[in-house]
Amino acid sequence: MASKETASNLFKMADEFIELANRLVTSENKDLEDVGSALRYASARFSAHETAYKSKDLAAERNDALAWFSKQYSEMLEENLDQHIEHFETLKNKTENH
Repeated sequence: MASKETASNLFKMADEFIELANRLVTSENKDLEDVGSALRYASARFSAHETAYKSKDLAAERNDALAWFSKQYSEMLEENLDQHIEHFETLKNKTENH
């Protein structure tokens, strides 16, 4: 149960960042690519801070941290790309059938 609750909280927090990003694009007319770059930079910067805060020897743990965060991001990106592919394929099929 705790795992589902943790995942739910993670998704809720992520949605808050996404809402801010969407607002920057739609209400403040910021460039989509600039907002994406800012989010990636913020994520990298905060991840480095998280690693430094928890580390006993940041220099020694640097490569392990890079590998871990890279793997995490890659898995999350792959999952979300697959969801978008499925979503847009469904929309395409609905459009073609009407």
